[in-house]
Amino acid sequence: MNLIKLFFERHFLKVLAIIFTWILAKTFIIHWYGLEFQLSLLESVIQTFWIFLGFLMLGNIFSYYSPRRGHLWIVIAVPFVLAAFFSWFSFFLLVQLIKVNQEFQIFLSSTGVIKGLYFYLMFQFWAILLVFAAKLEDQRKIREMEDNSQKLAKEAEMYYLRQQLQPHFLFNSLNSINALIVTKPEEAREMVVNLAEFLRGTIKKDSNKWISLSEELEQLKLFLSIEKVRFGDRLKVSIQAEKDAESLTIPQLMVQPLLENAIKHSLYGLRGEVLIQLGIKKENKYLIIRLSNPFDPKAGQPKGSGFGLEAVKRRLYLIFGRNDLIQILKHDNNFIVILRIPQP
Repeated sequence: MNLIKLFFERHFLKVLAIIFTWILAKTFIIHWYGLEFQLSLLESVIQTFWIFLGFLMLGNIFSYYSPRRGHLWIVIAVPFVLAAFFSWFSFFLLVQLIKVNQEFQIFLSSTGVIKGLYFYLMFQFWAILLVFAAKLEDQRKIREMEDNSQKLAKEAEMYYLRQQLQPHFLFNSLNSINALIVTKPEEAREMVVNLAEFLRGTIKKDSNKWISLSEELEQLKLFLSIEKVRFGDRLKVSIQAEKDAESLTIPQLMVQPLLENAIKHSLYGLRGEVLIQLGIKKENKYLIIRLSNPFDPKAGQPKGSGFGLEAVKRRLYLIFGRNDLIQILKHDNNFIVILRIPQP
């Protein structure tokens, strides 16, 4: 019913033009049958009035009641009853109350059955259209509810992933601070300040919000300042971002879990200085992020090192609905992760 109402609201003038044309066409057809032009026009107007009154009544009936599969007979019965009533009432109104002339009475008597059938076909067509439109409206509402449910489920899962990522990094940092308090209290104090600044920047922002690449890089610098306190001169990170890429946007905290994962892979089982390379560029309508870190395949995997990578994979799927935006390569003892972020 809403679809039909919307159609009439958007095409009101066109509907009026169709009604006017309809009345004129019926007038000429009835006049051709042999009735005077004025009486033909009167009959056309009255018939059109009954039709639209019937349409209105059917619309009210089927807007409050949608027949199920076992009650489809109602869709046939209601138009039949309305057609019979309007045929009889039209004859009674014109002959008994208005008392039209003999010529018009003969015309009404001879065309009564045809008029009834005509009313029935019109009402039947409208009833089927109303029921069909109601079914479409129900399906639209169901799809809308499903879409809203999926959206809420995605938002809940995104929130869960973020709540998992923050404690994951926080616990590691607190353990490092605890180790530094006695031996290097100044470094522990510096790490606490940087950690507070980093968490303040991530907690106050919406986890679904897109931020500029420059903002994401600022957060990465704070993160690296914390990690360098933990690992000292062993950790070296090279960040190369092309100028035309800095204005692009990215979902918040998309790179930090990967960088944290790369640091764990690199420093676990390797001795001496470790260089992690982060390259960022624009390619067509994508922001390309390439993260490379050395690793020792014989050293095994550090505990929990894969959570950040899996979380990013899942976030990419939830945001974009695609599984082809992250690529993982292992080449010459280098672990490489390539992200492709479509730009809105």
